[in-house]
Amino acid sequence: MNRFRRKPISYYWLLGTTIVLLLFGIIMIFSASLSIAYTKEGDSYYYLKRQLLWAFLGLISMGLLAKFDYHKLRKLSTTGIIITIALLALVLIPGMGRTAGGASRWLTFGQFTFQPSEFAKLAIIIFAVDILTKKRREITNLSHLLIPLVPIAVFIALLVVFQPDLGTAFAICLSIFILMFLAGARIHHIFGVGLVGCASIFLLIFSAGYRRQRFLSFFNPWSDPRGSGFHIIQSLLAFGSGGLRGVGLGLGRQKFFYLPASHTDFIFAVIGEELGLLGTLLVVVLYSILAIAGLRISLKSRERFGKLLGAGIICMILIQALINMGAVTGVIPITGIPLPLISFGGSSLFFTLCSIGILLNIASQEPRKAGAKVNASTHRWRRNRRAYLSRPRFSGRIKITGGRD
Repeated sequence: MNRFRRKPISYYWLLGTTIVLLLFGIIMIFSASLSIAYTKEGDSYYYLKRQLLWAFLGLISMGLLAKFDYHKLRKLSTTGIIITIALLALVLIPGMGRTAGGASRWLTFGQFTFQPSEFAKLAIIIFAVDILTKKRREITNLSHLLIPLVPIAVFIALLVVFQPDLGTAFAICLSIFILMFLAGARIHHIFGVGLVGCASIFLLIFSAGYRRQRFLSFFNPWSDPRGSGFHIIQSLLAFGSGGLRGVGLGLGRQKFFYLPASHTDFIFAVIGEELGLLGTLLVVVLYSILAIAGLRISLKSRERFGKLLGAGIICMILIQALINMGAVTGVIPITGIPLPLISFGGSSLFFTLCSIGILLNIASQEPRKAGAKVNASTHRWRRNRRAYLSRPRFSGRIKITGGRD
């Protein structure tokens, strides 16, 4: 019971907000997937049941990682990168990866499908933080900043791009970029790396026809309303139909085969239609609370690895949320990144919960040590006080004894 009380307030804010987002996502997945689940799978509860299963597994993993010493992850960082590269390579082998919607992003194990790029997000964060922690004194040196972190991160991002999944690759690179800034790299070094990264992204966008069309339709979706502009037009129609309070939970129309990927990438549009502006603002507020709690946890960590790991994890989650909401509302081009803890997707939900479990462990460790020091000091003060009070009291009279003057 004492351990439970010693955890900082940010621990409970993070845990509570995660649970609220998870439950909210389950409700919205059920609402958004009813028709498509019955049409494709013959069971209106198909996606709901699968999400509940992954949520159960994710919560168990989150609880285990919340008690697992996050310092031990440093020893597993290199192993995690090797496993990541192997899994991402398996996806690209014909016959090994599962293809859907023109992309090969999944591995199938019996009844389960696993997306290695979701594991890669967490693995590359742990690896990057380990490298940046080891090179604390050499971080201002460009060669130490780049090697071996940047080549490995770029290689993993390219494997993700070949699936193809440019949005996830962009999220990985942006997270590494932010971590280098937080680790104390020189501004002009970061600026140079950023310029190279931006040039590479534009090159990748215009190297594929579908990416180029999607990017150009971002500026004028009505130029091809039934092709590359269809997704964003239907999404904006959903938001426009919702108004302030929405049409009501479960009463949205765009999810009935008008809005593609209504239960995955475009679930935020379903929220906007059924719960209105107030519903979307609620989601933004919840992510803001999650961000504040995660950043407080990372800032209060007493050692560099904990600070960078906490910041890297919360930045990765927020980057995905911002990219998804920006794409669905037409602020940025469509990327195909799910909304963390809300969109349907077993791998995304599982590893997001695992990441939050690590954050909870970071939050629970340092306050416990600080509390132990305070208690020891208190006990020492009490012992000294008892010893002082047990001494004979001063009577106020001077006792004169014989002796020399």
